[in-house]
Amino acid sequence: MNNTISNWNGTDYRSIYLRQLKENPIYFDQDLNTWIVYSYAHCKTILHHSDALVPELPVNDKLNEKGRLLINKMVRLSNGEQHHAFRAAAMTVFQKLKNASTGQLLKELLADVSTTDGFDWVEVVAKQLPIRLILKGLDFDNEDSNYIAANLQSLARIMLPNKTERDIQLLNPVVEVVYYLAEKYACRLGLLTGENEMDEMAICNLIGLFIQSYDAGRGLLCNSLLNRTKCTSGNGTDWKKLVNETLRYDPPVHNTRRVAARDISIGGQTIKERDTVMVVLAAANLDDSVFIKPDEFDVMRSNNHEHLTFGLGGHNCVAKYFCIDMAVDVCRFIADNYPRIRILQKEFIYEPQLNVRLVKQLMVGLS
Repeated sequence: MNNTISNWNGTDYRSIYLRQLKENPIYFDQDLNTWIVYSYAHCKTILHHSDALVPELPVNDKLNEKGRLLINKMVRLSNGEQHHAFRAAAMTVFQKLKNASTGQLLKELLADVSTTDGFDWVEVVAKQLPIRLILKGLDFDNEDSNYIAANLQSLARIMLPNKTERDIQLLNPVVEVVYYLAEKYACRLGLLTGENEMDEMAICNLIGLFIQSYDAGRGLLCNSLLNRTKCTSGNGTDWKKLVNETLRYDPPVHNTRRVAARDISIGGQTIKERDTVMVVLAAANLDDSVFIKPDEFDVMRSNNHEHLTFGLGGHNCVAKYFCIDMAVDVCRFIADNYPRIRILQKEFIYEPQLNVRLVKQLMVGLS
């Protein structure tokens, strides 16, 4: 019986999660040599636990100086006192973000495609809108925005634990340019103090904001659009509830990992020091001790906002509300301008990453 997902394609992941929630809310997977936590309560415990640390990325000597600096200074990859300092830097960066018009940017992205005949929502909108909203909100000019948006997929490889030679070849030149651009705009935004350590934190966490927007933002925009087609009430729909229910029922991020700094007792089990833990957030979102009829998509669910998709504790997503507001604005824009949505494919192929579930292509028609 398959308990561990190794491929999203053709996998009924909800059935696996629901079974594991009942039979193995926490268990040690011998093949993966990893503890896997499914239940809502156990996931919360790990996410809040001070001894459950974010794993360090392996050092790769072929990664250039700016790439290594980025790994060492990003809030997403830090723990302890460093994490508090990096998170403060990330929050300072985020507070500089001004509101940009989602509708205007979406209109510009759709201007060059035939919305009626059909287009790939992933390439045209989902990979572009999140980063362009951030760059617009930070007053990046068009030329610099175009470079970052065009190279963000390469830049995001910085998060891969095991980078290939090809990954390094793509990363190194892009990291150099993006670091230069981030430094230029960090100066313009008043984020630089002249103190080297503080300035590096600001620059790296500005770049970290770009990187974190890529997969999660893309996935949320795709899944929200797919779930939008289930609503027939158009403008009467509570779009924020739809987005939150999407984040609960059909999240882009399925799991995150931790390493035990000391022994952790949970659910009658002892996670030993240095053991790794996979926290299956998407399974916790289906826990019937928290959500009634969790395997049903219900926009009017009273507590759909209690999902764990953005994490909890010190490593919860800094851009949580930005992501929700963006997806809400997109749903509202589509409802106001395109009353008919057609999904032009019956089957979906998914990217090979197993911490996120992302469709490679989403052909849609809007009219």
